[in-house]
Amino acid sequence: MDHETQQLLSQIIAAGAARGMLEKDILRRAGLGKTTLSKAKAAGDTRLSTLSRMANAVGLRLTLAPNNPTLAQVLNRNLFGDDQTAKQ
Repeated sequence: MDHETQQLLSQIIAAGAARGMLEKDILRRAGLGKTTLSKAKAAGDTRLSTLSRMANAVGLRLTLAPNNPTLAQVLNRNLFGDDQTAKQ
């Protein structure tokens, strides 16, 4: 499984678990078959529509974000690093 797909599946499953859902619950709520997740893990890739349905089932949505470390710093309120924040 490619890294991005594995990461998305892990995040979806973790979000479901945080809501008290088992993997089978996520699949049921997404309207997917019982073997969908095992096939996705074994195939190394899965359809975007499958990931989207699973994400929606746990209250998430798939989005694209810039591959930009500055954005991560802004979102974490750490644009200038710990050293600069301490001087303010």
